[in-house]
Amino acid sequence: MGSRRESREIAVQTLYALCLDSNEFFHDSANSSKHITEKLSQIIDFNKKLFSDSQNEFCNFLVNNTYQNLESIDDLITKFSEHWDIRRISIMDKCVLRMAIMEMRFTDTPSKIIINEAIEISKKFCGEKSGKFINGILDSVMHSKDSNDKM
Repeated sequence: MGSRRESREIAVQTLYALCLDSNEFFHDSANSSKHITEKLSQIIDFNKKLFSDSQNEFCNFLVNNTYQNLESIDDLITKFSEHWDIRRISIMDKCVLRMAIMEMRFTDTPSKIIINEAIEISKKFCGEKSGKFINGILDSVMHSKDSNDKM
């Protein structure tokens, strides 16, 4: 497994833990950065990972930027999850979707690679049918007419 995949997996686990801690993240931006850093450190320690500086940087980038853009990311999930209320999507599925959409919108990584990574991560952490659901939403985001626009 590549170092980027490991970073993405840790980032998804951190996003999940943050959701559980606060029942949808912290709304106090003054404390959120500190809490995110602490939670990320806990998840890395729990997984017994020895991360390089670049892996730590990438993980921090994924979690912090997902958090900072949560509202616009959730708007996209809502838009492309036809007939499915976002509150009914499992927390882990939302975490994978949120991180993948953020990465699609704010990095130069090709969307197809991000989608493949999200599907592989969903196989490890999500339900049996999650991969198809996640693929469908991310494919729609990728093909949306404004997919090259930043949120």
